Amino acid sequence: MIVTSNAEQTSGSADPGKPWYASARYASWFAADTAGAVGVSLRTLALSLIGYAVSGSLTRAGWLATASLLAQQGMGVAGGTYVDRHDRKRLIIVNAFVGFLAWGSIAMLGLYGMLRFTNLLVIAVLASAVNGLLGSAADAMLRSIIDIRDYPWARSVNEGRDAVVNMAGGPVGGFLYAVRPWLPFLVSSVAHMVSGVAACRIRESHTAGEVTGDGADAGADEGAEAGCMVVGSVPVGRSMCVAFAFICAVVVPMTLGDGYALILISNSLVGLPFPLINALLLGFVFAKAPERMQGRIASSLTAPAQALSAFCGACAGGLITAVGFRVAVVFFLAMLVVGALIVLLSPSIRAIPRAAAWSGVAL
Repeated sequence: MIVTSNAEQTSGSADPGKPWYASARYASWFAADTAGAVGVSLRTLALSLIGYAVSGSLTRAGWLATASLLAQQGMGVAGGTYVDRHDRKRLIIVNAFVGFLAWGSIAMLGLYGMLRFTNLLVIAVLASAVNGLLGSAADAMLRSIIDIRDYPWARSVNEGRDAVVNMAGGPVGGFLYAVRPWLPFLVSSVAHMVSGVAACRIRESHTAGEVTGDGADAGADEGAEAGCMVVGSVPVGRSMCVAFAFICAVVVPMTLGDGYALILISNSLVGLPFPLINALLLGFVFAKAPERMQGRIASSLTAPAQALSAFCGACAGGLITAVGFRVAVVFFLAMLVVGALIVLLSPSIRAIPRAAAWSGVAL
């Protein structure tokens, strides 16, 4: 039997009478998390571009991205536990401050013509390592600033926000790079500063108690029953099967041609299902997990899932140089097919029901 405290049944809204999305607490958290996401998204493409510009080598530029991801993922393994044991608000502020200094330094070095591949590599790796250690603090904090019954809605809003930021970040970062190579790093630095300032205004809720019980907490059950995630009436398992199959299908045309329009369309369509995948599949996991374990859950999910992706930059640079674009895409497609087969052949994933029925399913 699962027992909840009176505190757990109290609304987490900081402003009585206002919906969760209009509360000052959530608004500050959302501003901090969004500004941090913008800072990361703007510099992602620009980092590889400036790496190639200062080194003159696709392989070295690829390894720059790989080294940064390895540092981030390596620290992310311990990051979940660290975040769960320390003040999450303070960690968000520290992470934002480090991002402000690191990417601002790259902007200044580039502005004055002093940027070299070595100092670019060192700064990028150090900043990525700190982000890996502390970056999960924002997501882990969400459960402590809103009522758990509102969590499914908040999670879907965040996934939609991430999708917009990620889709716009590459083109905007590329445009800023075209104006001045150091400009995307300057804007990224400013975004991290905004994130830190907004985080200073976050007030955590102390009404959300810890939940104990077999398999899941009662608050998560209430959250699942309260409403839908993105499309609450859609079975999660079946949606995942369709989403992964769709991703594979839209990559196939890139194995047949390398025209700019074809690449643009296919690459754009590849990203469409990811917000749905994150909102439904990851939303199910986070909604069912206790608040005190949010950081560790995030670590246990992201570290294994993204460990291999850390080598993508290096592999892409090496493959394109050695065998050309089409063969590189075939290799990429093969990895996607493996992922789709795992989903299609997994009874536990296929059996995840729609959000309204999550209360009857164990994590």
